[in-house]
Amino acid sequence: MNEMVRTERELFDGGPPHRLQRSLGLVKPNDPRMVWRAVLAVLVGWVPLVVLAAAQDLALGADRIRSLLLDFAVYARLLIAAPLFIVAEPVCFSRLGRTVRHFLDAGLVREADRARFDAVVASTRRLRDAIVVELVAVLLAYAVIGALIRYVPSAAIPVWHRAGGSGPLAFSAAGWWHALVSLPLLLVLFFGWLWRLCLWGRFLWRMSRLDLRLIPSHPDHAAGMQFVGYSLRAFSLLGMAFGAIVAGMVADRVVHAGASLTAYTHVIAALVVCVVLLFSGPPLVFTGKLFSTKWRGTLAYGALAHGVGGQFEHKWLTRPESMDASALEVPDFSTTADLNQVVANVYAMGIIPLDLRNILLLIGATLLPFVPVVFMAIPLDAILKHVAGLLV
Repeated sequence: MNEMVRTERELFDGGPPHRLQRSLGLVKPNDPRMVWRAVLAVLVGWVPLVVLAAAQDLALGADRIRSLLLDFAVYARLLIAAPLFIVAEPVCFSRLGRTVRHFLDAGLVREADRARFDAVVASTRRLRDAIVVELVAVLLAYAVIGALIRYVPSAAIPVWHRAGGSGPLAFSAAGWWHALVSLPLLLVLFFGWLWRLCLWGRFLWRMSRLDLRLIPSHPDHAAGMQFVGYSLRAFSLLGMAFGAIVAGMVADRVVHAGASLTAYTHVIAALVVCVVLLFSGPPLVFTGKLFSTKWRGTLAYGALAHGVGGQFEHKWLTRPESMDASALEVPDFSTTADLNQVVANVYAMGIIPLDLRNILLLIGATLLPFVPVVFMAIPLDAILKHVAGLLV
């Protein structure tokens, strides 16, 4: 298997908790076992909560299981977000890998910079597999859990999470499993994606330092760099996972506390802004290079168009007697029109390698988990009346 095939398939295929999964046999060479790992995340993260809450109800006659089964935030985190973090891996890894390979396939990397390109790829792979990163991810996960235990008030903790006593550590068995296993699992997956995103941003930044072969007249109106913006599509499932986490918390407030969905519009808007900035930020490192490329192209192609246009006018407009039906067959007109189209591409060139459609796709994926919350916020009788009004 040559280096570029490995780059395409494996460059971002790693990071927390990949090393731990390999040691447990959950991931094997050329067999990511994505579906099995997603199912296992549910079996480890959510199913024990149900079993432990039900066992406590049988032993103490409490009502923990009902509280758990009505906790939409837990559903969103453990049944939607955690599996999505795993399912997103092959989609994202493949698209980002193809993006990396396109730098060479499109001839953007000059031969003089090929060694630097290979060095960036090699260093990215080393950082991806660094054991210290995986250890930091686990430590950060438990540090977040410790902060939540310390600072979240007892009144904000769900009934199924509490043992009935007072104090910040009066957790039920299900509560302890959630704090020590379920949430850390979700957080390690989350930190793993943040690390990969850092590696992606670092790779693009290092590419922006190279003397890339950029073409101001490229029809993509981004000097040939528009393909980098297509990477946003690779993160759609991650945007959906982030949206699900927030949507679950909002659903709890709407259904159980009677809160209005409109009261959380600022939260939803902040989520969308953060997701867009998080995933569209890395391609923006090329903005400076694209700006200088457009400036260079505007001067060079503008001068060319001016010179050719001057010759065209001198030949055809200063001698009107030379104009007859045969002039339409002369290639001067089509050549000038073609040149003007090329120059128009230069003047239409943008300095941001992002496409609005890809941004809207990312926003749509992030907002999709809120669709059920909207229906939860609308009273059933109002829905029935509206449907009846449409049928009458």
